[in-house]
Amino acid sequence: MRTVSVLAVALVTLTVLSCAHDAERASLNQFFAASRLRDLTALKKIATVVFEPATDGMITTFEIVRVTAVPGSNGKSESEAISISAPVRLPDGRTLTKTVVVTMERRPVEGDRNPARGWMITGFSVGPASPSVPRS
Repeated sequence: MRTVSVLAVALVTLTVLSCAHDAERASLNQFFAASRLRDLTALKKIATVVFEPATDGMITTFEIVRVTAVPGSNGKSESEAISISAPVRLPDGRTLTKTVVVTMERRPVEGDRNPARGWMITGFSVGPASPSVPRS
């Protein structure tokens, strides 16, 4: 009976963790898709920056490593720093795994009561590439 309880707790924990950052993932997917296409019309609705394919490369998949809330002056979360690990296809054709920290700021929409909306991507920084594993 104890094994069943442990398995149930593990299953619930995995389910919660897999859904923990759905809003961030959706926003980042939109951001990187619009950036790949340089769709500035779509980007202006969700971001104030562009992940430029010609200089920054292209991201098609990523893993959220950490989300850090940054409290504002009123004590509420006014921004988030989202660390992701992603294979970045560079303009020269190479693909390197990099850490990217994306900044999202709350920009409330007048009359909108959904707390998930109103976030804008306002910046990012790209860390160095992960060391590659030599092929054997």
